[in-house]
Amino acid sequence: MKTGLISRKNLSPFSTSIMKNQKKYKELLSRIFLSLFISTLGLYALIISAKYSGAEYDISDGEYFITWSILSVFVLLAINHVFKK
Repeated sequence: MKTGLISRKNLSPFSTSIMKNQKKYKELLSRIFLSLFISTLGLYALIISAKYSGAEYDISDGEYFITWSILSVFVLLAINHVFKK
């Protein structure tokens, strides 16, 4: 007797592909957040080391953001290169 409900046998290939996609998305998000965190630390380390060297910078918030975003892209590329399969 057919009830119109989808059996579990029909869902198993679909559910495994969803799980694989979720794992890929989690890896991607973790790499992005890791690159943002590392680039933040790197930018602050660069600025602090420059201040200790005697340099004075007058950088606006927009310039900080642009530098930070470019640095995070470079870090993300480096992370992807390290974890390349």
